[in-house]
Amino acid sequence: MDGLRGYAAIAVVVFHSILDRDPTQNQRIVRPPIQDAHGVYEVLSKLVFMIVSGETAVVLFFVLSGTVLFESLRRRHARALATAVGFSLRRLIRLYPTFFVSLLCCLGAFALTGALAVQKKHFLGNAALCDFSILGASWTLQVEFLAVPFILVGFWSFQRLGFAGIAVAYAVFATVLCAPWLSAHFVYYQRFLSCFALGMLVPTGLGRVIARLIPAQASPIVLAGMLASRHVMGLHWWSMDTEQVLAALLVALLYHGRAGCLGHALGHRVSQYLGRLSYSLYLFNIVFLILADHWTHQLVLIRAHPLESGVLLSVPILAAGIAVAHVSERYLERPSIDWARRMTQFSVQPLPHHTLGGVSA
Repeated sequence: MDGLRGYAAIAVVVFHSILDRDPTQNQRIVRPPIQDAHGVYEVLSKLVFMIVSGETAVVLFFVLSGTVLFESLRRRHARALATAVGFSLRRLIRLYPTFFVSLLCCLGAFALTGALAVQKKHFLGNAALCDFSILGASWTLQVEFLAVPFILVGFWSFQRLGFAGIAVAYAVFATVLCAPWLSAHFVYYQRFLSCFALGMLVPTGLGRVIARLIPAQASPIVLAGMLASRHVMGLHWWSMDTEQVLAALLVALLYHGRAGCLGHALGHRVSQYLGRLSYSLYLFNIVFLILADHWTHQLVLIRAHPLESGVLLSVPILAAGIAVAHVSERYLERPSIDWARRMTQFSVQPLPHHTLGGVSA
């Protein structure tokens, strides 16, 4: 699953490298179904956007978070309050330091491009994950943090009602989020809450049964369906739901060892390395996207050929992003993880060694 996360992060970089060359592509090409594409160039662009879909990558991130965090809670055997505090604190320490440093780097990039005066006033709001003017990708972190109480409630409901408890928790949270005063402020959370619920179902008995019903050889078909669904059916609630369900099926196949050759490829050491860098790569690539956009926005040739120029620009952006992510993973992420683990020992009371859903606890 780490390998899947790594390639999803790369897809986000390529997606934005192309889209930033001509933002009008979002309304003209990305959102409409492929049937509405006009001409060979738009069809080719649509196919590339389908493969490196930023939205699909984000859906995968959230489904994977639901799976991994739910499994993490299954390994905790402290009282409810200690579990909630430890789990929330661990999540905050794991994510926030790397995010804050990347936010400072984005501010520095805007300073280099002469846009510091415009962006500076938004720094505190972005640091509080209420405004995303500086580091646009940080909206996903807002969703990750807001998902913490849902995952906790879903886990406790699961302990009492089984997988139906996760469905009940989702129904309650989704209903509350429909309130106008909440939906206006947490639109992303409302839209992607179901990803976490689906991800939490993956390690359960239901997830195991469904994964066993799908032939291992079908994993590439599930992957292709996930990538194509929204781009064939258009941007509708049913196409987004289909995309999320297929993403959960893919994660279930990987989690339960039913992904065949695709699972072996994602388990390769290169894939695993990219997976370890995925969080930092996802955040720090924005710095290089800001600089690339500033240095190329006046070049008519690049604006006239956003697909080719975007793909070409993604190569140095990825190279620089991976180099910085390597340093960040070693000197920011690992210390944050170790620090979080030490600080939250009170919330972990491990039982004798056993296996949970195929993953050794």
